[in-house]
Amino acid sequence: MTHSILAGSLSREFGGRSQASVFHRFQQMQRDDRKRREREDKAKAEAEAEDNGSDLLDMAAVMVSSAEIGAFRLEIDRYDAATFEALYANETALALIMQQKEELLMQAYVLPDGRHVFKSEDGVRVFDEHGIELGADDIDPELIGNERPSWETYERVFNEELFLRQERQELLDYQAQLDEARERLDAGDMTHEEFDALRDELTTAMPDAVRAQILELANEQEPAPDASAPASNLFDISDDMRPTATASAMPAPGVPA
Repeated sequence: MTHSILAGSLSREFGGRSQASVFHRFQQMQRDDRKRREREDKAKAEAEAEDNGSDLLDMAAVMVSSAEIGAFRLEIDRYDAATFEALYANETALALIMQQKEELLMQAYVLPDGRHVFKSEDGVRVFDEHGIELGADDIDPELIGNERPSWETYERVFNEELFLRQERQELLDYQAQLDEARERLDAGDMTHEEFDALRDELTTAMPDAVRAQILELANEQEPAPDASAPASNLFDISDDMRPTATASAMPAPGVPA
């Protein structure tokens, strides 16, 4: 009887100790797991901080600095000033050419339909004021006296006008391109790749008339006069009549229609 009571007491004591041991082991496992998670979270946070710092450094290397943007703005302003001077010279030259053209038209032979015509120097061909060649059904070349301006004389002025008008349009287009470049800089967030591309674009698209106004760029141009040169090189304008593109605060004159 006594033996049975003792055995039951030992069994209960052993069972209580086993449960306490299991409970302590469970608590230790929780503590170890919590520490493990804390170590992992800390390592992850340090890695993310390192990555963010690296990203910031990479971003700083990619983005254009305010100093670079400021210097480029000054460069654009310089191009803009050169474009204005080129436009002023172009419009002055165009006004002169238009005056000479009007004088030739006043001396030309006029058809019944109002067209002004010019006979070639060999006396065979006839052209109207727009450069269209007329046939024998339109007019007999013999009707045009030799005292009237020849087609070759008028053609030089005609081609010069076309050249100057084309040049003027190129200058206006480039002026608009400079304005767009300013807007792009104002937008900000420009990478070095975009920045370099924009600078190259403005330099490449720069008309010769603008380039001639910038000393270091003008020196890069090599004159190559030949038979295919633009009419402005073929048409003889005396030095006192040829406009010079000097800096001026005067507004550019309007272009004759």
